[in-house]
Amino acid sequence: MILENRRVFAPLRLCLKYFSAPRALKDYATHIPILIGLARLREVRSVLEFGCGHYSTLTFLNASAFPHLERLHSIENDDSWAQTIQEAARDDHRWRLQLVKGEISESVADLDLESFDLILIDDSQISEQRAATIRAVAAKEPKHPWIVIHDFEFGEYRRAASAFPRRYRFRAYNPETGVITNQVNGFQAIDRVIKSKAKLLEPDAVVQWIDSFRQDVQD
Repeated sequence: MILENRRVFAPLRLCLKYFSAPRALKDYATHIPILIGLARLREVRSVLEFGCGHYSTLTFLNASAFPHLERLHSIENDDSWAQTIQEAARDDHRWRLQLVKGEISESVADLDLESFDLILIDDSQISEQRAATIRAVAAKEPKHPWIVIHDFEFGEYRRAASAFPRRYRFRAYNPETGVITNQVNGFQAIDRVIKSKAKLLEPDAVVQWIDSFRQDVQD
């Protein structure tokens, strides 16, 4: 997960500061409502996460947010950061943390992407490295998983994802989140809920977002 109190993305972030909507105060967490919403559209049992983090790993492991989760596979190349998240996750038996040397994008070739319901790409220290991960995933043309990309306001990420036929861009919060899929989707319903609550809830208000999507289903 880029930044999250440990990484700097200064050049592009400073540039986009003048052209984007105001950044959320909890800017590392803006993908959380989308993740929770996706878990209401599909029984997400298996998740692959490129770049672990407080705002992603712990959300996936939250049984209220992801009630059907059986397996979370996180890939990280920062040893000290991985240790921090491992301590926070408290060795949850559903979680496998894979530490790799070198670029995270290089790990994609050995993965069976079709075995996952959802893939989150939120890795690396600089944009070129994350774009390389996106391209590596796109090159395998996965059909089954939904692919979530954080910081999707960056044109470099959108260009890297352009090989996918269907792309949805969530803009209620900045940083934005993209969802990439090869399937028909119902993401507009998720977007509607998020837009209706974005001015009332912080993106990391997990309990409130769960309640918001539950209420939407009941309505």
